[in-house]
Amino acid sequence: MSIIMTMTSKGQVTIPIDVRRALGIKNGDRLKAQIQGKKVLIEPVGGGILDLAGKLGSLKIPKGKTVDDLIHEATHTYAAKNIR
Repeated sequence: MSIIMTMTSKGQVTIPIDVRRALGIKNGDRLKAQIQGKKVLIEPVGGGILDLAGKLGSLKIPKGKTVDDLIHEATHTYAAKNIR
């Protein structure tokens, strides 16, 4: 797929909806840009611990569970909902 985009005076480029859908990216997703010669490769990134920020809400640890247990459960829940 090849799409022509225009950069604004602020250096911003809008990623067209067809490209966002093809990559499965949505508002708020993080992207990584790599320079390869005179080309820029942009790809979605995710799955890091920072992506879980705010996902646990106010943390109350149930009896018999550790923080590690909660992180493990939250990671699997997030991955199940967001990774295609």
